[in-house]
Amino acid sequence: MELFNRKGYHGTGLKEILDTCQVPKGSFYNYFESKEQFAVEVLEYSHQLEDAKWEKRTNAIEGNLLERFRLAIDQFIADYENDPDSTGCLLTNLMGEVGNASNSFREIISLSCNRVIDCIEESFKEGQLQGCFRNDLSARALAQLFWDSWQGALLRTKVEASTTPLREVADVIYTLYAPLENPETKDGDNNEI
Repeated sequence: MELFNRKGYHGTGLKEILDTCQVPKGSFYNYFESKEQFAVEVLEYSHQLEDAKWEKRTNAIEGNLLERFRLAIDQFIADYENDPDSTGCLLTNLMGEVGNASNSFREIISLSCNRVIDCIEESFKEGQLQGCFRNDLSARALAQLFWDSWQGALLRTKVEASTTPLREVADVIYTLYAPLENPETKDGDNNEI
């Protein structure tokens, strides 16, 4: 997982994987047909770890769901700032590198993305019921917008070697997702909504 995250799928050779894991080539092929199948399994494992980490992190924070969501995002950004080499999103990295390289990659990446969006949607539905998320848009639409924005910010973070894109997305999302004071259009000079 660390090799794929740091060097990418194509930048990580099978020999390097075997040497790092201290596994003979024959044993590797007993369990996996190819490096690609291994990468698919690694991505699945990574998703399980990230999901558990997110649950633990958000459940440890007090406050309404929107506040907890913001604090968890801020912790993620702080983790990245403290150790940019070991922190990152394997799903994001592989999505950009091999997302359309084969059907097996496309399927696992699509499945992983949809599972993440499903989890975010459930949290946002709960937040809407609590009254701490806006409810004029569906929880699904809010979840998809967050996911797509966050993925773009993660890629910009790598290119710019700065967490500014993550902070910008977090700020906009936090403001945008707060409940609307008055969802109806007000009449007036500036036509505020």
